This record gives sequence, C-alpha cells and structure tokens, in this order.
Amino acid sequence: MNNPRHEAVDLDQLIDEPAREPGRRESSLPARLGKFAGAATVIALAAGSLVAPAAVFGAGAASSALTYWEQLPTELPLDVALPQHTILLDKNGKEFARFYSENRIDVKLADISPNFTEALVATEDASFYENGGADFKGIARAAVANLISDSKQGASTITQQLVQNILINNARDETEAAVGTGTSYNAKLREIKYAVNLEEQLSKDEILNSYANTVYFGQGAYGVEAASRIYFGIPAKDLTASQAALLVGLVKGPNVYDPFTSPDLAKDRRNTVLSRLAAVGKLTPEQFEAAVAEPLGVLPEPGKIRSGCDQSDYPFYCALVRKEILEDPAFGATREAREDRLTRGGMTLKTALDPKVMESSQNAVREALGDGSRGALGVAVVVPGTGEIAGIAQNRTWGAGENATEMVYADHIFQPGSTMKPIALAAALEQGIPATTRFNAVSPYIPAALDFPVGGYINYGGTNWGSIDARGAIKVSSNTYFIQLVERTGVLSVADMAARLGITSLPRTGERAIQGREASLVLGAYEVSPIELANAYAVFASGGVECTPHTIVSGIRTSSGEEIATPDADCHQAVAPAVANTVGDALKQPFTAGGTLESLGGLPGRESGAKTGTTNDFAANWIAGITPQYSTAVWLGDPRGGSQYPLTELTAYGKTFYNLTGSEVAAPVWKDIMTGIHKGLPARAMPKADDAATSSTTTKAVPDVRGMGTDEAVTLLLSNKLVPVISETTAELNLLHPAGTVVSQTPAPGSPSGHRQEVVLTLSSGSATTITLPEGE
Repeated sequence: MNNPRHEAVDLDQLIDEPAREPGRRESSLPARLGKFAGAATVIALAAGSLVAPAAVFGAGAASSALTYWEQLPTELPLDVALPQHTILLDKNGKEFARFYSENRIDVKLADISPNFTEALVATEDASFYENGGADFKGIARAAVANLISDSKQGASTITQQLVQNILINNARDETEAAVGTGTSYNAKLREIKYAVNLEEQLSKDEILNSYANTVYFGQGAYGVEAASRIYFGIPAKDLTASQAALLVGLVKGPNVYDPFTSPDLAKDRRNTVLSRLAAVGKLTPEQFEAAVAEPLGVLPEPGKIRSGCDQSDYPFYCALVRKEILEDPAFGATREAREDRLTRGGMTLKTALDPKVMESSQNAVREALGDGSRGALGVAVVVPGTGEIAGIAQNRTWGAGENATEMVYADHIFQPGSTMKPIALAAALEQGIPATTRFNAVSPYIPAALDFPVGGYINYGGTNWGSIDARGAIKVSSNTYFIQLVERTGVLSVADMAARLGITSLPRTGERAIQGREASLVLGAYEVSPIELANAYAVFASGGVECTPHTIVSGIRTSSGEEIATPDADCHQAVAPAVANTVGDALKQPFTAGGTLESLGGLPGRESGAKTGTTNDFAANWIAGITPQYSTAVWLGDPRGGSQYPLTELTAYGKTFYNLTGSEVAAPVWKDIMTGIHKGLPARAMPKADDAATSSTTTKAVPDVRGMGTDEAVTLLLSNKLVPVISETTAELNLLHPAGTVVSQTPAPGSPSGHRQEVVLTLSSGSATTITLPEGE
C-alpha cells in the first residue's frame, strides 16, 4: 500500500457490520479496519480506557493498526483432528469395542436436530449468520458494560469458541495454547484474527457442525452426539426442543448446570435457553409453555459409552487388536505416534473376529475346564490363505483377581511339544527327502553329531516303532524318527522353515540362539504361541501360502468414510504347493487306526488333519489341526509355569486325569471347536500328497550376484523376492574389482532362500554403500 489518506471514520461505523452474503469476502480497507476496531476494543479494555464511540482513527493510525492486524497469524491447525473414538467392528460389521481419550463422536450437521442448532445460535451467538467471526458491536457493548459496572461480560462468537476448542486440543506452541485458554487480551486479539480468517475458509454450516462436535457438555461428553447419549440415551438427531435447550445450557457451565448434581439450576438454565428460542421466533408461546413444563427428562444416571477392552464383549480379542495398532507401522512410524493414533481415534476398524468362531471356542473351553480350574486353555483360530485371526478363547475372565487375567494365552509363548514335527517334515520335503523315507524308530536313540539328553531320545512309553516312514511317524508321534530326520535336514533348516511359516518367536540371536546342534527343536523345546502355530499349520491347508496373522482387515476414517492404511497381511508362497499338500495329507494319519487320535475320531462329515503335542514331564499339552477352511491350535497348561505345576493331575469334563497328554483334553476341545465353527460350511477335501514332486528339492536358492554391478545385483535379488542390504564396510582394494561391484554375499550363492530374506552384499573398495529401493519393495 502507498499509505492512501482516508477520511476519519467513526467507531460506530466501524463496528456496524452489514449482513454478508454466504461465501462473500470483505477486503476493503474500511471493512478490515472495522475488524481491527472491534479487536482494539478488547485491548483498550485491558488498559482500562475504552475509546469513546465518538473517537476517530486518523489515517496514519488506521494504517498502523491495520499493519499490526495483518501481521497476526491466521492459519489454525485444522489438519489435526480432535480426539474421537476408535471403533472396532467384527466381521459382520457389529461394534464390539471402542477406545477414546475424549468421549467425542463426530456427526454430520444433518444428523443433529435443528432444535439443538437453533437453540445454540439463539443463546450463544444470535448474530452468527451475520457476523464475520467476531461480533464487534457485541465486544464494544461488553467493554462499555465492564467499565461502568463490576460485572464481566464476554462477546465470543460461536466461531471464536470453536477457535478456542481447536487450540486447546491442537496448539502447536505456547502462544497458541494461550489463545486456547484466553489468558490475556493479546490472546483474545489473536483469537479474533483466527476466527475472522476461519470464516473465510469454512461456511457457516461447517463452522456450526464443527462447533457442535467439539464443545464440552460435562460428564466427559465432548460434542452433541456424545452428550445426547450421556444425558438422554438417544442420538443427537432425536433431541426435542427441551432436551436441546438443556444441552445448550450446559455450554455456559457444564459443572454448574449439571442436571445430575444440580437439577434446579439446570432447569432454570434450560428455561432461559427456551426463552431465547421463543424470543427469536423458533418457539410459539404454546410450544414454549409446553417445553418449560417438561421435566428435565435425563437418564436416572449418566449413560455410559464403553471404552477400552474391559468394557468389550470380547476383551481378549480386543487386547489383540489394541496390540496390533500399537505395534504395526500402518498406524504410525513410532510407538508414540501409534499410541496417539489410538487415543485420538477417528478410525472405524473392521476386524476378522467371527462371533460364531468366538462362541464355539469359548463354549468348548468352558465345557472342558470351566473358569475355576488351575489348568488354562488358550485357543487360536486362523483362516488359511488369509492370516485372519477369526477367534481366540481361554477359560479365564478379563481383569484382576482369582480366575481372572489380562494375559492373552493365544498370544503367549509355551513349549509346543510334538506339534513341531510337521514343520521338520516340511523342511525335509523341501530338500528332496520324501515322506516315504524310512528310519528305524528305536527307543532310545542317540544322534551322532547333535545334542541329546542323558540316555538319549526316547519315544513315548519307550516304544520301539521299528522301521517306519514319515506318515507312520506322524501317526504315532515317534520322537526318534524325527530326531533322525533332523539329522538329515539340519537343525537350522527346521528353524528357518518355522520362520518362513510365520513362527517368529524362536531365538535366532542372543544367549539362547539356536546354533545348529539343538535336535530338541523338533520335539518342541522352544516356545511358540497358539497364534503362531495355528498360522503355521494354515500353510499346510492353503497350498503353501503364508500370511502374517492379523486381526484388522480394513479401516476407514469415521467422519468421512475414507479408507485408511491397515496392516499388510503379506500373503505369499512360503513353500511349494507340493510340500504343503504332502504335510497336510500326512496330518490325516493320527485319526487312522493305531494313531494318537484314533479314539477321538475326525470331524463329522469332513476330512481334517491334526497333530498333538505333550511336553516333557507333562508341563503342557497341545493340538494343532486343519481343514481347508480353518486352522486351530489349542494349548493346555498351568499359566503359573508348566515345569513347577505340571499336568500330572487335572479335573476336566467332570473327571480326573493323570499325566495328561494332548489327546485327552486338548484334543476334545479342538474337536468341539472345529465341529461348531464348520456347521453350515461345505465339506472340502484335504490336500493330496505329491511324493513324486517332493522326491527332489523344491527349495529356491539364493542367486549368485558376485561380480555384478550394484544395480544389476539389486534388481536380480528383488525379482527373487529377496531384500538386498549393502554392507557399510567395503572390501579391501583390489584392482580386479572396479568400484560399484559386488565382491561377496551372505548367505552364500545356492543357499536356501526365504520370502523377503535379507542378502548382505559387500561392495568393492570405493563403492557407494547407500541404495534406494524401488517403491513398494
């Protein structure tokens, strides 16, 4: 500006704002001065000297004031949502849990009763549809009143109050926080500037909607939807004039006018709001009299909107979902960011929870042990080919105290016993060692180059099974057959296979790291969780496809319905179909004559496969089993510690068992669960063995990239679903290796490769050691 001269402007003119057309912006100097004049009134009040209405602004003073006004910040942190709810739905779309730090449920303006919005405008900001975010005439009136009396009046518009609420929650610095709390007149001036600018960004309806979703109504209720449920047990769209007036009355003082603690004050305030509605013509005299005569009509006690897993119908599954949110990068790059995402909410997440699976599983564990047994059951059910955790169960209630816990047994690790044997078989098949391979399953047996207990490995009961193949060994659960098999495959190959099938709990680093001599791995000496085991067995029912086990299937932003990122199941071909199918076929053997599950029998009307497990000294029992539709793992033990409290005596199904094995209690629980969850589903055939295909190696090998340029090597590894990692240390100088050449690699060329396995490349001297992988890798 070139400091143009203007005639003196009377303050009465400056604060006399005409009505604006919706969306029209005022940009003339007098108009902007009008906004500033109103704000200046607040500053004058702070100084104790209000400029009289007849005072004038000289042109120079006006320009200086305008410069100051225009230098104030204008942009609010609108991109950061106010805290809302995180809502969890089951697979059928029914809510079963929610989390929130502030009880706020955003709703659209169309879902708020006009009774409320009319009462709000009439009481809080009568000039809302005419003012530009700040009611300067109201400010002036309040300032004069404050000068001539001891009372203190305010003149904040709905838009200004919205600014305060936004900054109370999302202030980016101390100055913005001061604006949110309104602790100084400088803060008030900034608040007005924010409000004026907000009016240029949002329509009146958008501002009204945001305010209705933001304001605090007491009793922990933020926003009109939560307040309607807390006070009346109804949605905001159904509020009557009397109910709406009570809620609007709470805005002035949620604690003062609380109808549960001060019903008389609440009624007086409600009636004041009703009188404002009548004064502006929103209620006829008859309607006003009828509304005033109504009782408060609130609930006998504040309504509750449940929050947290302890309020859920499925608390243990809810805890799994919560853990997934807090650990998966889809919800934030850091733990702190994910915790903030959970508590700020605004998400509606659909999960894999299947009520039918949950009910069947919970009924089965309670029928077996009830809730008071020292023995505990932990169940996990996974859908093959998806990784979806359809259900979990345990015979404990959620919480603290006797027979209660907040530990999710399905997600806790325990020694799995012989349920690890099919995984060793998979490793053997991949190496070209077919299921027809026979060993003399004597008892005891001492391996030549692997660790063994005193006296060697023995079969259950000391039985000598003679010459049997893998199917026979699965059928009778021969320990010594599988010790001999792991001698052929190598311990590390079995550990690698377990990892590829999704078992991530095996120690591969640190003091307990599996080094390659631990033959007991195949007998279940290392801990896994029921979820991991169910997911691994699911691979044998899905043609070799492994997915990351997960609870969350999809998600949307609650307010907009926009899809949000959720955990990636990462489904991929973990093993060749022939390998998976052959193991799946072998798992049918325990149900046949002479098998460990012969007395139990298979599932009625359909094929299934399963393997039991019993740990040393009866510390725990297991069973894991599959159909093409479901994979279920069941653990039975004493959560205080299996070695200290073994299953040498336990009452289940109304009778006492001694020296429990997996076939006696865990197996019937598994059968009851699987029978129940398959009701109504078509019977599908189990996989068929392919001994011909598994008589030669089916494993993929790490390609040889030595001598290649960095880009070529990286491209080749990525095409083989491997992850290239460049060592920060380069090789020693060698003139035969130009810069940018791969000199060595780990694992070595020809080694078995797993999905997304890391391959570390050491480059020649002088090479750049940073690479950028293509997006999506």
